[in-house]
Amino acid sequence: MEKRILELAVEALQGQKAVVEADIEWIRAQLSGGIRADKPAISTPAVRKRRGRTAAQRKAQSEKMKAYWAAKARAAEKPVPVKPKKGPKHSAASKAQSERMKAYWAKWRKENESKTNA
Repeated sequence: MEKRILELAVEALQGQKAVVEADIEWIRAQLSGGIRADKPAISTPAVRKRRGRTAAQRKAQSEKMKAYWAAKARAAEKPVPVKPKKGPKHSAASKAQSERMKAYWAKWRKENESKTNA
C-alpha cells in the first residue's frame, strides 16, 4: 500500500516538474528576446471551465429573489395569530371524568385481584 502511494506521489511530482521546466524555458526565452512570445500550453493547469449564466438568466433570478424577499418581509409584518388558551374544565365535566376513572380503576383492581394474590 505504501509503495503505491509513493508511486502516485512520484507521478504527480513528475507532472509538476514538466510544468516548471516549461515555465523556466519560457522565461529564459523572454529574457533572451527569443522567438516564443506566448507561454507554452503545458504550463497552464487543466482548470474545469464553469458555465456562466446569460444576462436574461441573471435577471430572471434577480426578479425571483426580489419577490421572495418581499414576500418574506410582508409575512414578517403580519402578526402571527395566537391560539386562545383552553380554560379550565367545567366542574360538571371534571366530576364526570373523575367518576369514570374511579369506576375504571375499581373494575381493573377487581379483575386483577386474583392475579396478584396468587
